Amino acid sequence: MVAFSDGGIAVQAPTSNHEETLATIDRLVPRRGTSIANGILVSLNTIVLDAGDPPILKTNSITPSQEPVAAPQGWYPSAVIVLLSDGENNQEPDPIAAADLAADLGVRVYTVGIGSTTGSTITVEGFTVHSQLDEQMLRAISDTSGGIYYNAANEDELIRIYNDLEPKLSIKTEEMEITSIFAGIGMLVLLIGGALSLLWFGRVP
Repeated sequence: MVAFSDGGIAVQAPTSNHEETLATIDRLVPRRGTSIANGILVSLNTIVLDAGDPPILKTNSITPSQEPVAAPQGWYPSAVIVLLSDGENNQEPDPIAAADLAADLGVRVYTVGIGSTTGSTITVEGFTVHSQLDEQMLRAISDTSGGIYYNAANEDELIRIYNDLEPKLSIKTEEMEITSIFAGIGMLVLLIGGALSLLWFGRVP
């Protein structure tokens, strides 16, 4: 689990303990500033480190003028990021550049839009700010990385989204090369045939 404002930080290591995850969520508090890219970058580094690989890059290191870090396609195709945000980004680096990097690594970003397009006024650390759902940004992030955008208009809709996400994150059809399997079966048949020939006729054909 990664929390982000003007930066990003991993607040919960990957775990199957739901109670521990919920307790971490309860400890989160609103902060000023939103850097969606840093949230994505820290999430990617968390995925990479959990796989036992060195971190990809530091946060704040991608700008619109830079190409994402070169990496083989599909390093982590079984990993996904679920991004919950209103989509309003007011900090560097560019979220689309971060989504490009996720795509290069085979990681899909599923975006979940929180809030409304009309927006609402909230108080954060004594400051009053107007928060408004930016669906265009969230759709661009999910489209760039191969994920899907969802709109969570209310609690019931958010529950439906998670129910829809669960099978998508658990099942993914992939093509598999089977030539080597048939070649191995052929070699096994030849060996069995040779052994039977030696047993019955005293010679190998």
